[in-house]
Amino acid sequence: MRTEIETTGDVRRFAALVCLCVLAADALLRGLALLPGVVPTLMIAAPLAYAMGQRLRTHQRHAQALEQALHHDSLTGLRNRASLHASVPGDSLRPCALILADIDQFKRFNDRHGHAAGDLALHHFATLLQANCRKSDLAARMGGEEFVILMPATTMANGHLAAQRLARRIRQSPVFLDTGPQTLTASFGVAALLAGDTLDAGLQRADRALYRAKAAGRDRACLHDPALDTPPTRPQSTAQIHHNA
Repeated sequence: MRTEIETTGDVRRFAALVCLCVLAADALLRGLALLPGVVPTLMIAAPLAYAMGQRLRTHQRHAQALEQALHHDSLTGLRNRASLHASVPGDSLRPCALILADIDQFKRFNDRHGHAAGDLALHHFATLLQANCRKSDLAARMGGEEFVILMPATTMANGHLAAQRLARRIRQSPVFLDTGPQTLTASFGVAALLAGDTLDAGLQRADRALYRAKAAGRDRACLHDPALDTPPTRPQSTAQIHHNA
């Protein structure tokens, strides 16, 4: 079975080939126009070349749209889970700060305002995350109301400060619905992605910190604490707790 990375490579190679074909056709026509006695030929060939160019441009747009769909979440426009895994920085850019964010009581928001309003809230939340990230940071939607920010060459302490600023910014930026402005809050778990770590290992640590933020009352950012690295005994899975929180 072909992997997603292989498919992505095919898309990029196809897009590059399309660009080369368009440029070559344009250069050929410009060159022929400078030669004597080829004007009648150009009068016949030009419409065909134009049609070919239009078709190639259409294929190029389709290739770009496919690449966008492979790497980005369709609702929020942020990177998706697969893209996040493919973009983990190498050891030279570590430690990285890893921020796991979860909108508080989102199920209750959906039940009260409807799924269309929930989608609007997710898009609003994602826009705030992206607007408050550095150019080097990578914001992604993991699924549902859970998001991740990967901050290369950043300590866990500085990641914690960034998460606290985000919590404050989200609290102060309501989403506007037909029924009026609605305040959102979010909880954040912050961990470090160290040299040699897998992304999943870092996410597990951030998830434990996020659980502590939820348990402490939500609307806050908690740091991963190695002393509390053993997951607490819970009556339900982390995903279920986040869904209800």
